[in-house]
Amino acid sequence: MINKHVPEFRFPGFVGYWKQRKLEDLINTMHGGASITPNDYQEEGVPTVPKGAVNSSGIADISGSKFVSKDYFQKNMKASVYSGDLVTSLRDLVPTAPNMGRIVKLIGDSKEYLMPQGVYRLLIEDGVDENFLIAFSNSEKFRRIITQEKIGSTQVHIRNSEYLGIKLEAPSNEEQNKIGGFFKQLNETIALHQQELTTLQQTKQGFLQKMFPKEGESVPEVRFSGFTGGWGESKAIEIFKSVSDKNHPNLPVLSASQQKGMIYRSDLGIDIKYNTESTKNYKRVLPGQFVIHLRSFQGGFAFSNIEGITSPAYTVLDFQNREKHYPIFWRYVLASEVFIKRLEAVTYGIRDGRSISFSDFSSLKFRAPSYDEQIKIGYFLKQLDETIALHQQELDALQEIKKAFLQKMFV
Repeated sequence: MINKHVPEFRFPGFVGYWKQRKLEDLINTMHGGASITPNDYQEEGVPTVPKGAVNSSGIADISGSKFVSKDYFQKNMKASVYSGDLVTSLRDLVPTAPNMGRIVKLIGDSKEYLMPQGVYRLLIEDGVDENFLIAFSNSEKFRRIITQEKIGSTQVHIRNSEYLGIKLEAPSNEEQNKIGGFFKQLNETIALHQQELTTLQQTKQGFLQKMFPKEGESVPEVRFSGFTGGWGESKAIEIFKSVSDKNHPNLPVLSASQQKGMIYRSDLGIDIKYNTESTKNYKRVLPGQFVIHLRSFQGGFAFSNIEGITSPAYTVLDFQNREKHYPIFWRYVLASEVFIKRLEAVTYGIRDGRSISFSDFSSLKFRAPSYDEQIKIGYFLKQLDETIALHQQELDALQEIKKAFLQKMFV
């Protein structure tokens, strides 16, 4: 039988029940923000705490900070907050309130900040561990209470009195320090992995910009050694062809995904029954081919690593000559922001469900290097993507570990 007064996981050396408290027993003072209007913001001055600063990382995200004048700040000193303080937000523009009530520490280059309405500065009682309080605000129990107590349908909020009245089980200050220190270290590890992932993603974007020729040029800024000369220019119709290979009803049905390319529809968890007659008209897709689907504002060209069949409404593309074109290289070309912008000129219809005409697409011109250079570029970017995916998996695993500990280390 689970004891409701002690956590499932506990550090060695600690015994006895946790005591029921309220947030108001741990928080000494709670100061609200100022009513800042759009006209009060300016290009420089004292930074503000953006409403989106509150998150699950334990550290306030102040990347979206705006500024008010020093004079405005001094007139609203009651709404001031300082680097090293704890803050929370009791409002959320998202109906599910994913971050409302979470507690974060404000760490920034500026010593002083101004809070807008809905953001609160928290001064905790002596002996209370701030990292324990931050961790508790991310626990499953706390998030459940916030969901129950929130008011509103669009811009949701929770009353100050309801927030401070939230009940929690709290251990001794010494055990709080242990738990708080553990989650602080875990948050720092997660932040480090997130930073590494962001750096890799930015590195990839940099290479994508420099490894392909700019508009009006025939040579990229960055190039592998041993390759010289300008990239040749060809129309899409000279590179690609539309194929329609039907009558393969026993192959698995595929769906188009802009992020993952062609995937098995069964992986989407969609239980759709098919009969042989209905799928005879579906088009066969082979590894290395592309499928033009309707999400043209996102690119609309899904690369396939797998074999299967797809909707007859889609256009399946293959290469005119596979010996001249490396599919992985073209995977990055057709997913690039530059191509997506060019594609807008040959698409028509409303934003959701635009049609992409192969005949119009076929008139677009592309620059491409030799087959050997395509392999070098494609393989390099593929390796970079695999490294990014590995870092993302590690980050996701750490987030799951944190979630598990939050469930088992609080009452």
